[in-house]
Amino acid sequence: MSYFLRVFCQSDQPIDSSEIIDFIVDGCYFDETPHFEVDKFSEGDSLTPWKSLTVHYQAGKRPITISRNVNDFFLDSEVKETIEIIELSSKSHLPPDLVNKLAASKQVIALEIDPVGLTDDGWAMLDCLEAYLASRLSGIIYAPDDGFYDPKLQPLYKLKETGDSTMKEAIAPA
Repeated sequence: MSYFLRVFCQSDQPIDSSEIIDFIVDGCYFDETPHFEVDKFSEGDSLTPWKSLTVHYQAGKRPITISRNVNDFFLDSEVKETIEIIELSSKSHLPPDLVNKLAASKQVIALEIDPVGLTDDGWAMLDCLEAYLASRLSGIIYAPDDGFYDPKLQPLYKLKETGDSTMKEAIAPA
C-alpha cells in the first residue's frame, strides 16, 4: 500500500533531480549507495526536466518514488483536495494562513513510500529530504492523516483520526 507525503512549495524555482540525488548520497543514510532512476519529460518541456525519481535503497524493499508537479492540473487537484481536508476539520483551530499558503503553491513534490516496509534509514532520509525541500522551496509538508509541518518539521496543524476515517478532527496547532 502506498503512502504519499507531499511538500507544497510556494517557490516555483525548479529543483534538478541531481540535487536530490546528491542530497541523499551525501547524507549517508544507507549502508550502500542507492540506485537512482530518473524519468524525464520530453526534451521540449523545459519547465520540468524530470517527472519522477525512483530511489532503490535496498534489495527486496519497495523503492521510494519522488515526483514533481508544476502549475498543472495535478497540482491544482492536489491543492484543492488538501484544502478540502482542512475545511472538513474543525474550523475553530484553523491556522489562518495555512489555506492561503497551500492555495499559493507553485509546485508539489510527492514522495511515495511503503509505510510498512520502509526501513529506519529510509524514514530518516525522508525526514531530512522533506525538511530540505520545504526549506529550499518555501514549502509546507503534508502527511495525510497526521498533519502539516513547517521546514523544521514542527507541526503547523495536526489532524487526528476520528471513528470515521473519512473525517478528520483538528487538534490545536503548535
